[in-house]
Amino acid sequence: MKEFIGQIFGDFAGIVIFAIWALIAVGGLYWFWMAIQIGRFLMFVIGFFPPTGLLFATPVGAWSLLFGVPDWVFAWFA
Repeated sequence: MKEFIGQIFGDFAGIVIFAIWALIAVGGLYWFWMAIQIGRFLMFVIGFFPPTGLLFATPVGAWSLLFGVPDWVFAWFA
């Protein structure tokens, strides 16, 4: 029984980690989609370069996908 419960928690942790990585990947793509929709090349460039893309654009894209685009994104880029 102990191994069964441990297996369930391990499987759940694996699913959560996979979901987070999938959200990060989709968040990066959503950033590019927002850049195209807003029509700003600078926004596209920020998402294209790895340091700014991974540290800035991907989390903001994931947040925007889940909760909507923050107003400051429009203020900075639109």
